[in-house]
Amino acid sequence: MTILEFPTRCLEILMPASITDPHESIVLDIIKKRYSCRRYRLDEVDRSRLAVMKEAVRWAPSACNRQPYTFLFISDEKIIKEIAQAVPLGPVSVNKWIETAPLIVAAVGKPEIVWHRMTQVIDTDYHRTDAIIAMDHLSLAATEMGLGTCWVGWFHRKKVGKILKINSGEEVVILMTVGFPVSDPSSRKPRKDLDELIVER
Repeated sequence: MTILEFPTRCLEILMPASITDPHESIVLDIIKKRYSCRRYRLDEVDRSRLAVMKEAVRWAPSACNRQPYTFLFISDEKIIKEIAQAVPLGPVSVNKWIETAPLIVAAVGKPEIVWHRMTQVIDTDYHRTDAIIAMDHLSLAATEMGLGTCWVGWFHRKKVGKILKINSGEEVVILMTVGFPVSDPSSRKPRKDLDELIVER
């Protein structure tokens, strides 16, 4: 069995047809294991793991299944360093940790004319929402395979767009660092209680 087949087979074998106890959920367990990793080993992410992450992006849902984005997988050290230095304001050192990542994934949104004009009425840019959904799928797939990830939102979009040579009319929506963590966190950050987050009506 290849690592590309593993996630699906794992679910087929281990997950019962109907989950009644949330503690039995493999997906929930992966969600809980994900954390913001900011220290990576030098090891490159292998092709098998890359393939799984790419499939996770491909199968993410999007408005009307338009998939209005391109995902750039960046492993060039020079480009990663340039991205780390492209901050909107403040000291460049704030993103210095990004340089330790062997891989950066950039979600590049493609606003489509029809959808983009509709945002004037419904106030929602679907290309951004869709790109972030796909990136979250990638993050969870990476976590399942023992990789660390971290969302990067503090960057200068125009500068990073220029570094990545994206097309006119496109935009870098979000970045994510990916790699093997130096170590796992000793503890997880607490979350709010459900009654603070969920309202049933």
